[in-house]
Amino acid sequence: MSLPITPAFRRPIRLTAAKSCPRCRTALTGGPVLYHCGPCSRAVYAADLNAEFTPRRPR
Repeated sequence: MSLPITPAFRRPIRLTAAKSCPRCRTALTGGPVLYHCGPCSRAVYAADLNAEFTPRRPR
């Protein structure tokens, strides 16, 4: 009798908006510090992206 194999712990998928390239507005890959834009062949640092944080209003 063999023991059942349990899957390894996986991080939950983040359901946030994808970062977009400031030049051509397509979705960026990579991260979290350095992103890459395929159509532009451009590297974009996270510090150069617009990342506004708006806290939720209390009810």
